[in-house]
Amino acid sequence: MIRSLQHVGVTVPDLEVGRSFYEAVGLEARMAGEHLVLRCKGRAQDQVRLMPGTTKRLSYVSFGTDAEGLQTIRESLSYHGVVIHPAPFDIGQDGLWFRDPSGDWVHVTDADSMPLAPLPTPESNTPGRYRRIGQRGCTPSSKLRRVTPLRLGHLIKFTPDVDRSIDFYTQVLGMKVSDRAGDKIAFLRCGCGGDHHVLGLAKSSHSGLHHLSFEVMGIDEIELGAQHLMSLGYESAFGLGRHVAGSNYFHYIRDPWDSMVEYFWDIDVIPEDDSEWLAIDGAPPDLIAVWATNPPPEAFIQNFEAARDE
Repeated sequence: MIRSLQHVGVTVPDLEVGRSFYEAVGLEARMAGEHLVLRCKGRAQDQVRLMPGTTKRLSYVSFGTDAEGLQTIRESLSYHGVVIHPAPFDIGQDGLWFRDPSGDWVHVTDADSMPLAPLPTPESNTPGRYRRIGQRGCTPSSKLRRVTPLRLGHLIKFTPDVDRSIDFYTQVLGMKVSDRAGDKIAFLRCGCGGDHHVLGLAKSSHSGLHHLSFEVMGIDEIELGAQHLMSLGYESAFGLGRHVAGSNYFHYIRDPWDSMVEYFWDIDVIPEDDSEWLAIDGAPPDLIAVWATNPPPEAFIQNFEAARDE
């Protein structure tokens, strides 16, 4: 039923601090009423919406589907006793608003995932497949290249009950589990296939945002982007490395409110006909990394977001 991740809404205490950070990440910012909307260069789709508030918090996640899928979700919500609410946030889009088992707002609308901006794909030389002949892969100026993310690929959010959340997103919204580590973390993809995960669910005492993940053109851009952010004083949280769950290369950087942004490249893609895909169910360390330049720090799995009163 859900076919795409559209964007994520986050409440923050200072929009200009958020603007500085996300522009350094490589996104483009514009004001939409009282909100700061961020997009990837050349792609006509909101990716992050920052909204003013007293404290930072994950406000909502917006997913896309088609007209048939929207009606199916409406019927599924009714069948499972999930209340559809009036829009709690003014984002200028129609659709369905409801809460998941963690109390987080979910928005589903009739919207396609917009195409990526056309970019040349860099050639690489691998054993038996030499495509870059007579040209340098890197020059002294390569390290000055600014990274421009292509799209928001996924988010990981905290939940006090991973199993209950899995049931909700799979049974009510039609998503599928790609990999999991018991009741500690799960990686969910759209039922129509695509990226290994568009949503991750991590165990915590309460809800919160763990990270937002942006796709870039290659492993060089992961590290160029991370090094640029670190040069501006932002903290490296974990990386460089390569995950098991999703197989993507990664580097995480702390945002100004102690959630994280991840640059990623080369994620697993699972077809809609996924009969041959075998989900891993192991311990968290089994899924975190094949290798990394440093072990994940203890704070990597910490929820810095304050618990809500509601």
